[in-house]
Amino acid sequence: MKKIQTFEEYKSNYDKGIQKLELKIGAKKGFFGRIFDEDDWSFIIKLHALVEAACTHLLLFHFREPQLSDVIARLELSNNTIGKLAFLKSLNLLGKSNRRYIRSLSELRNSLVHDIRNTVFSLEKMVSSLSSKELKNFTLKFSPLEAAMIQIKNSDLKPITTTMEELIETAKTQPKFHIWRGAHDLLVSIVDTHYYSDYKQWTKANKLFSDEDDFPL
Repeated sequence: MKKIQTFEEYKSNYDKGIQKLELKIGAKKGFFGRIFDEDDWSFIIKLHALVEAACTHLLLFHFREPQLSDVIARLELSNNTIGKLAFLKSLNLLGKSNRRYIRSLSELRNSLVHDIRNTVFSLEKMVSSLSSKELKNFTLKFSPLEAAMIQIKNSDLKPITTTMEELIETAKTQPKFHIWRGAHDLLVSIVDTHYYSDYKQWTKANKLFSDEDDFPL
């Protein structure tokens, strides 16, 4: 088995687009990297807040209507019918594995936030109590990119450098890093989706203005 990667080794690849996103949503530069050093309870709470702010920013960027700012900000993040994820899914702005990560993070955050006794929560203890099946589910839920690439054996997008066994071992021995790395991939996807949003808006406008019958006399 390959040597399992650590946060210290991975942070050198910290995507620059995330740093720009941090500033756009009002977080201090480097916020995403610094939360890794927080206790597990604070890490999950702050990570969820960062992800929610990133999703809010993406929706506002797509709609380009500042008047919607308060409305979208007040939407629940992971509600499948009327939440931010519902909008992102309907607009095809966020894929299934990324939405699954966000829902899983919301579930974990919600299980911690309402009881002050959870401030001593430990991810390592939580993971150590999981069965083999539960551990695999945990691994997949918080691996929006790696798990998908492992399953696409003949993908031209990225060489397969991680096996499922290695991924599970990382989730088991370094659950905090596993969640952080999954968030990194999610946030990179959100940054990249801003360009896709631009393209979608351009094609929609191009079709609208090229179809003269859509305009009243």
